Amino acid sequence: MFGEVDRVKERRRERLERIRTQSRDSFSPFVDDWKDPIETTPDPFGFSPTEDDSMNQRPSHEKWGLQILASLLLVGMAYLMFQTTMIPATWKNQAREVMTRDFNFSGVADWYEARFGALPTLLPSLTGPNAVPATGTNKNIAVWKLPATWQVVKAFEPNSPKVVLDTGIADSVTIGEMGWVTFVGEKEGYGTTVIVRLTQGREVWLGNLDGVMVAKDDVLQPGQEVGMARAVNNTSRHLYFGVKTDEKFVNPLDVIPFE
Repeated sequence: MFGEVDRVKERRRERLERIRTQSRDSFSPFVDDWKDPIETTPDPFGFSPTEDDSMNQRPSHEKWGLQILASLLLVGMAYLMFQTTMIPATWKNQAREVMTRDFNFSGVADWYEARFGALPTLLPSLTGPNAVPATGTNKNIAVWKLPATWQVVKAFEPNSPKVVLDTGIADSVTIGEMGWVTFVGEKEGYGTTVIVRLTQGREVWLGNLDGVMVAKDDVLQPGQEVGMARAVNNTSRHLYFGVKTDEKFVNPLDVIPFE
């Protein structure tokens, strides 16, 4: 009896062995996997982006070590540059001036406001009777003034917003504050004109120029020469002067008065 049981077990084992070893093409993939699941083995020659990235990724302590080493090398090179006699003294002075020069934050802020508008802010605007205006936000405050020697030939009129100024024969036209040149060319009623955008939504039109010393997209510094007004006789030159505030022409002398 026990021998018969052993023979049955042996036949069953041989049948299972033949099923495992026969060709898998004769079975459906799902049936085949159900009968004899295949354990996937990694391909030694395969490419896995995740594994490759993990192999190339440096440990954090190695990154810190490389950064510290690079910092030490930069400090050492800077020290040797100032100690060695092989580098000219002019180069050392220029490097020292660049590293110790104060950054002109106010100048950059004025240039940004003149070119792109008001500076962005993360703070909410304060309105109401208790709100205190920031310094320099009042558009009626003159940042610069016209020379006292200039004279008004034609005053401001709503239908003719330009003001004609007599600049004399020797005076050149200069800008009184930082601005951005947005236009250089001919304008109807102004002739050869230079338009300079200032801060606080202001725009200055300088027309009837005989010679222009600036170009479009130039950033002008206070006191920089723009050009010369056209001469009308041997003793005077006439400058056509206009000012826009928030895209509207206003009386220039209310915005930029005389000294």
